[in-house]
Amino acid sequence: MQYKSLLIIAFVLSIFSCNNQPAPSEGNSEKAGGRDGAGVIHLSAGQIKRAGITWAEAEKRAISTAIPLTGELCIHPENRAVVSALAAGIIQELNVGLNKSVRKGDLIATLRNPEMVDLQQQYLENADRLAFLQTEYDRYKVLKDDNATATKNFRKAEADLRAAGTTGQLLGAKLRFYGIDPEKISPSGIRTELRITAPVSGLVTAMHLSAGTSVQAGTAICEIADFTALHADLFVFEKDILKIKPGQKAAISFPGAPGKTLNTSVFAVDKVLDPAKNALRIHTRISNTGNLSLADGAYCDARLLIDEAFPAPALPNDAIVRDGLDEYVLLLDREENGSAFFKAVKVKTLGSEDGLTTFSAETEIPAGSKIVHKGAYFVWSQGKVEEFGEEE
Repeated sequence: MQYKSLLIIAFVLSIFSCNNQPAPSEGNSEKAGGRDGAGVIHLSAGQIKRAGITWAEAEKRAISTAIPLTGELCIHPENRAVVSALAAGIIQELNVGLNKSVRKGDLIATLRNPEMVDLQQQYLENADRLAFLQTEYDRYKVLKDDNATATKNFRKAEADLRAAGTTGQLLGAKLRFYGIDPEKISPSGIRTELRITAPVSGLVTAMHLSAGTSVQAGTAICEIADFTALHADLFVFEKDILKIKPGQKAAISFPGAPGKTLNTSVFAVDKVLDPAKNALRIHTRISNTGNLSLADGAYCDARLLIDEAFPAPALPNDAIVRDGLDEYVLLLDREENGSAFFKAVKVKTLGSEDGLTTFSAETEIPAGSKIVHKGAYFVWSQGKVEEFGEEE
């Protein structure tokens, strides 16, 4: 009987003990908190540890505001030349080759042209006739002054002399067109070749003919481009056009040279949108090529500096959460028993450099506040999960 009473007392005590166990604390729960009614995102200690979430104060950095652009390297038409045959003939000799440097006035090619010989012959014959007509004019002038001959003969001699002079000037102009100085022509020095020279200094970028080719006047022989005038053309869309002005700085880079940037400055801005790009073309001068071998037409990326640098809060690039067109940072609201509570603050990014992005907040962030540096998108997603759950 005594033994049965002891069992009943033990059973009652065990029930009493179970009913008085403390409830598990909220801080030790592994359940994702999501957003509460005030828009606070709650993460448990386990979630914070697994996701590697860290937070700290934003540092101050002076980063210029910049906009990303694309572009291409370009040489303007005024710094190019197409060397063409001045007359019909046969290319006797070519003195240049592809990718060879030339200076203005250097010999490009020689062209055999029979018309040149005919022009020189006509010029020399006209020069002899001009000398005779000058003598006749002087003789008749003297006779006219002495009333020894009719005025009609003097007028004819004067007209013939004037016509021969005009013919000589026209023939001389044609010879100069072929690069022949009329004053240096003599019967023993007749030239049979036309010298074609470079109109600009630069690099031969294309060859269109070979020696022995028969050509017509205007046939292209080669092309020359002045690579000292190579610059970067950048394309700006309409929303950013009003931000552009000459003198702004830009840094350009190339897919084939990662980590290498070249400094440029805007020297001209077009007034008409490029129809192929549907964007405004701005021209930037490259100050130093940095020993890179640059090619005309090469694609490039650029960052155009809009505003001068000024100190502003800065976070790692991944700490800025982008949701559509909006941008946010996640502010630590409080910590409780290992859990953490965060609030999203809407911001506007200003500029990026060396993995950091500066920003300005729509609502003031108190001094000393801590902001999520690593794992921002995980924190943001936890709030979204709770939002979707509430909608269901």
